[in-house]
Amino acid sequence: MTGVADRLRSPSVEDRVAAIAELGHGDAGTAELEALALCLGHDHKLVQRRAAEAFAALDRRGTPVRAVLAAALRSTAARQRWGAAYALALLGAPPRDTLPVLLETLGEDDGDLRWAAARIVVRMRDEPELVRMLAELAARGRGPQRKMALYCIRDLGAPSTDAEGVAAAALGDPDVGVRLAALSTLPAVAVDRVTASHRLLSLLEDPDGGVRRAAAVALGELGTNSEEVVAALRAAAASEDASLKRAAERALRRLG
Repeated sequence: MTGVADRLRSPSVEDRVAAIAELGHGDAGTAELEALALCLGHDHKLVQRRAAEAFAALDRRGTPVRAVLAAALRSTAARQRWGAAYALALLGAPPRDTLPVLLETLGEDDGDLRWAAARIVVRMRDEPELVRMLAELAARGRGPQRKMALYCIRDLGAPSTDAEGVAAAALGDPDVGVRLAALSTLPAVAVDRVTASHRLLSLLEDPDGGVRRAAAVALGELGTNSEEVVAALRAAAASEDASLKRAAERALRRLG
C-alpha cells in the first residue's frame, strides 16, 4: 500500500482522487491513513469530500480511523480542521469536539462550506450549550458567522424567548445579510408574536429593497393582524417597488 500513500500526496488532483477510490475498497495502514488525513485539507473540494467519504467507508469496515481524525481536528490548518469535522459527521452523530470547528467554519468566505457546517450544527440540537454558543456568535461573530448562526437557530426550530431576543437584536445589524437572516429567523422562533411583528414595521422602510420585501414576508408569517401591522402592509402594497408590493399583498392575504 506504499504506492497508495505516495499517490495520496500527489500534486495531481486526478491522482489523489484515484488513490482515494482505491483506498476506499482496500485496507489502510498508518501511512495511508495519515496521507488520507492530509487530503482532508486539500484546496480542491472534490479531494476533501472523497477523502471524508473514504474515512467513513473505512470506519464501516472496522478500520480504526477516529484517532487520525481527532488529530486532524487539531490541525493548525483551518481547511484540514473542517475536513476532519466533516468526516467525523459522516461516521455518525457529530462528536462535541467538532463544534468549535463547525462554528469557525460558519465564517468561511465559501458559502458551500458555511451551509455544510450549518447542516451539521443543526444535527447537534441536543448539545446543551448549542443555542447559547450560537447566540454569542450571532451577537459578536464576523458578518458571515452572525448570519449563519441565525440560520442555525432558525433551523433548530425551537421557539424561545432567548432565540427571539437574538433574532430581534439582529434586525438592527449593519450587515444586510444579517438583517435578512434575522427576518427569516424571527417568525420561526418568536414567542411573543405581536411584539415581534411591531419590531419589523420599521424594516418595511429599510434602505435595502431585499430587506423591505423580507420584512413584509415575515409579517405575514408572524400572523399578527393588528391595525398597525395591516396599515403598514397596505402602505407597502401601494409602493412603487413592485417586489415589495407583491410581498405586502401576499402578507395581507395571509393575514386574512
